[in-house]
Amino acid sequence: MDSLLVYAIVGIPLLAALLVLLGWICYRGMIHYRIRGEDFLRRESIESGLVAPGIHELPWVEEELLSPSGYTLQIHALAGEGAGGGPSPGRLPRLALFHHGIGEGWISMLRYMELFRAEGWTVVAFDSRGHGESGGGRPSYGFYEKADLKAVADWSLARFPHEGGFVALGESMGAASVLQYAPLDPRLDAVIADCAYSSAMAELDYRLKAAMLPRPLRALELAIADVFCSRLEGFSLRDADPLRSILETSLPIFFIHGLEDRYVPWRMSVVMAETRRRRLPKAVTELLLVPGARHASCIAVDRERYAEAVKAFLEEALPATAGI
Repeated sequence: MDSLLVYAIVGIPLLAALLVLLGWICYRGMIHYRIRGEDFLRRESIESGLVAPGIHELPWVEEELLSPSGYTLQIHALAGEGAGGGPSPGRLPRLALFHHGIGEGWISMLRYMELFRAEGWTVVAFDSRGHGESGGGRPSYGFYEKADLKAVADWSLARFPHEGGFVALGESMGAASVLQYAPLDPRLDAVIADCAYSSAMAELDYRLKAAMLPRPLRALELAIADVFCSRLEGFSLRDADPLRSILETSLPIFFIHGLEDRYVPWRMSVVMAETRRRRLPKAVTELLLVPGARHASCIAVDRERYAEAVKAFLEEALPATAGI
């Protein structure tokens, strides 16, 4: 009996400490992400073959903007036809806003911007908080980023005309961020979300499941990781919830996901699309699943199909003069 008591006295605190340590590791894995440098991203963008070699030498507008949370955001914009670059016959000026994924930078979105730029769109991108030349803390999976998107949209819409349409496109965390931003801005006409997660908690749960943690232990570690996040980052992972946000807007939304994505499972986009179609049957909700595409690689795997699908979506979602 005495031995059992000793084991309990020693073992219970040790077990609790191990659980807290694992929760700390989960928190660190989600929030303390390695950010890739701009020089690397520039080389990668050209080597991918999806970006023209001279694109970095074009007359980009660069400006610092104060985030609603108090840090600076570095913006990069390129005016399209009808927005300082001359008239675009038969089309009104159009504006597209882009948000990159975690660990990346605005340059990562050039491959998407090229689709729009070729059709005369004004394109705007920025380094998200904690990335590139922007300030701020660490990534928040859309919690702070959604307000930053609105601030960048305010700047963009004041500077560039957009009578033909205003669209936001994001990749990975950027996709989740634009989905959370969508209900906040009635000026938006459509959203394109490439490989978005349905919620930050669901994404962490998926990673823990892949690590073979049983469901009861996963639930406990999610809660512990969220406590660390709330105390140290000022937000709860439960509040980074794209699935909830897409049900708060009737904007046209296009979900795109690769069927070989092992980082953010494609089923998350399927669940979001199907839930929205069921709950908001009158809203335009489209879904494209790309065979052979890993995380954030749909446009690289099948650029032609990607461009055609985006064009078809925008023709449905925007005014007749605005498509891509």
